[in-house]
Amino acid sequence: MATDKDPSVKKTTQQNISISSKLKDRIEEYVNTNQQKNPEDKRFRSISAFYNYVMEKTIDAFDKGKTLDDLDRIVDTGTRTFFDQFTFRGIISFHDLITKPHRYTIPDFRKIPGFLFAMRDLFISDTEANVYEQIKKQFEILKAFYLENNLTRDIRLEIFTEGNSRHPKAIFEYSGIYRNLFFENCKLNAAILGIIGAKITDLIYSDKDLYCRYNLEATDLIYRKDLAKKERMKLINHNIEFLINYKMIVNDEDFYLWMNLAEKKDAIVNFSNGNAKRKWFDLIVNDLNELCDKDELSLNLLRLFEKLHWIDIENEIEPTFRIRLSEEKNEDEIRFLLELISKYSKFSEIDGKYYLE
Repeated sequence: MATDKDPSVKKTTQQNISISSKLKDRIEEYVNTNQQKNPEDKRFRSISAFYNYVMEKTIDAFDKGKTLDDLDRIVDTGTRTFFDQFTFRGIISFHDLITKPHRYTIPDFRKIPGFLFAMRDLFISDTEANVYEQIKKQFEILKAFYLENNLTRDIRLEIFTEGNSRHPKAIFEYSGIYRNLFFENCKLNAAILGIIGAKITDLIYSDKDLYCRYNLEATDLIYRKDLAKKERMKLINHNIEFLINYKMIVNDEDFYLWMNLAEKKDAIVNFSNGNAKRKWFDLIVNDLNELCDKDELSLNLLRLFEKLHWIDIENEIEPTFRIRLSEEKNEDEIRFLLELISKYSKFSEIDGKYYLE
């Protein structure tokens, strides 16, 4: 290990630099504070020792490919430790692909209260300090983490506190890199803003540019020390609705609307003609024939028709079901349904309830 007496580290030259008095004071305060905390740490033995260590480590980083721009992306140990509790490393392109079907799925944020309230505490930890100064300071610290994770192109927060308003307005801007993960992060950002107590009042969104801007207004929740779970979750849902709504859905790919309709029991899947219907069912029945035994096939057919909202299964152990279709409007579909089921199982009907034998 090299020591101060080694020729390789001996100080033989001087480098004079000019810095502002404000920066000089900040450096002296930082060194003096850490010298008191760690009197044995040679890095803080003097201003000169601190300068030498910082410059040497910086040049070493540049030799390894880092640039001046990377200095803005340095993540402090506390922030990294915090996010290590909730994040993981993965293949970005793969996760961007698998999140695509969930684009307009509203997350159940009640299942991750630990993360959300931890984020709130991270932004508002000192109840005696100026809350908006805390938020701005913590945001700048977290910004480095966002920029480092290769999902974020840019992220900005501007709070307008002129006039000492209790409910100032703000603008939050977020630019992503991957379309689906960008949208998921837009949802998460909306939830984090809600848990803190910021209400979205307007949205500017560009799917082409992967850009999102929230116009915000502070609420009394920012000042409340209690959890106020019900009120915060209500605000989260309000914020999320700016992203997940039918204006967004109908202007996106078709299957998002179909996924949404799949949850509406009063909507049914129908076909434009009999040939299309038979061809589609033949593909599915062929798979079921190959992969299921006789009893499984009949039950899986019922599950298929239930997902189309044609029937309601009342019992799967002793299979029974009721037909949801209208006898007046869906006579052909009811006939097709019963004919297909009869090919693979006998059944009886009593008072509108069908029993498989």
